Amino acid sequence: MPPYKLDAAALPTLLTDCVIIGHARRADVVFTARQWFAICMHMLNENPANFFLMPYLKDGGAKYSKAFKANVEDRIRWAWDTMTGKAKSLTSIGFYPTNPDRKSRWAGIDFDAHDGNAARARDFALKAFDVLYHQPQVFVCLTTSAGDPEQSGFHLFVFSREFYSCEDWTRLLKQVCTQIGAEIRSGVSEIFPDEFRDPRSIGKAIRAPGTWNPKTGDCGLILHESLTQSLLPSLPSGMERDGNALSVLCELPSEKGPSSQSSGVFRGERGEWATKFAIIAPSTRHQKLTELVGTGLFQAGREVVRKNAELQCSEATPAPTGTLEEHLQEFDEAWSGWERKWLAGLSAAERQKYDALTTQEQRDAFRIIRNWSHTVVAGEFKIRCQSLGDRLGMSLKGASKLRRKFCELGILKQTKPYVANIFCGRFRWTAGAEPKLNQSTLIPPSLWNGDPGDVALRRAKGMKRQVY
Repeated sequence: MPPYKLDAAALPTLLTDCVIIGHARRADVVFTARQWFAICMHMLNENPANFFLMPYLKDGGAKYSKAFKANVEDRIRWAWDTMTGKAKSLTSIGFYPTNPDRKSRWAGIDFDAHDGNAARARDFALKAFDVLYHQPQVFVCLTTSAGDPEQSGFHLFVFSREFYSCEDWTRLLKQVCTQIGAEIRSGVSEIFPDEFRDPRSIGKAIRAPGTWNPKTGDCGLILHESLTQSLLPSLPSGMERDGNALSVLCELPSEKGPSSQSSGVFRGERGEWATKFAIIAPSTRHQKLTELVGTGLFQAGREVVRKNAELQCSEATPAPTGTLEEHLQEFDEAWSGWERKWLAGLSAAERQKYDALTTQEQRDAFRIIRNWSHTVVAGEFKIRCQSLGDRLGMSLKGASKLRRKFCELGILKQTKPYVANIFCGRFRWTAGAEPKLNQSTLIPPSLWNGDPGDVALRRAKGMKRQVY
């Protein structure tokens, strides 16, 4: 049988060999906290931190609403505490199988038993599981919707390492339902993502595996999964982990020594600067350089961005008419211009703190961390030393020392401590009054092109919250 692909015209015929399903178990028996957090962050699809579903109880009834001010990491922890019996009040979390590019790295099917026909739901779930379990390119997790597998409906989750279009996922799930004879309609089988009738719609969300069901008061149970042996170990870790599915639980990887340096050159959160600011057409060099500087000033140190400019010129296709020396001279001029505008936006107290700094790394860190403080609503934010070190081109240990120094200088105040493998430390900007977001605020261009994390800035500008 040829390797299965998500964009194949049809799935293989239903296999007849039996998949043995073990006894249903709670999620915390199957997954470690780290693994389950990683699954949830994988399901977030690199969306903003407030792009998820909040199931809860209100006035004795189940309610479901999209998050607005809540933070995904806090909600994941709360949902885990609910599943493990540690939460004082109960909650759950769900995710949307889409993102701004209409892509996802997971999908799901809900086999309902609302009419009491649990046998039908179980039969469909096991048949669909049997189809997808044997496909090496995807990874599955079969769960009950809530509690007892003899009485409950079922959720079947399908994961991939890479993003695929929502249309491909929808077609795949339709093919599966057609093969097993399951009608796609409410009360029988619902697929996620479904077809988008409105281009602005974000579609429906589904609760994460094993989470609490507010309709029944029970948590879903895990019947079988192929994530722990295949998908989860393949997710990035260590130096590559910032911004990936494991980042909520990891702050400091083990170091090789005090002089350990960040590998490579920071080229954006996920390396996107290499393509976003690439010179791929004649007479665009100056424009792309200006865009690079306008973004890089807020996200990385001067020398790191200058190295990006050097790579930008050397990688240009076709080769620009100007020399590398001319390109870097224009970089210096552009950087100085942007920096003057940024300095003009500092408060008197901030400017005093900034002028007292003695090294370029400290001044770069001041600018980067201040920008991070702008992208939160409540004023409290996290600073991962690995991410800060990568952006400054310095060692993780050096970034950690710099962060502590900022606390000593009154630039930052730590509000919540770092707990190894559990919780990333939180900080508040104290160099001056919290930034007033108004029309004169200098906002980096990258924050207006669909990048996540700008609730406060968009609100200040009077913009509507982005709907995917």
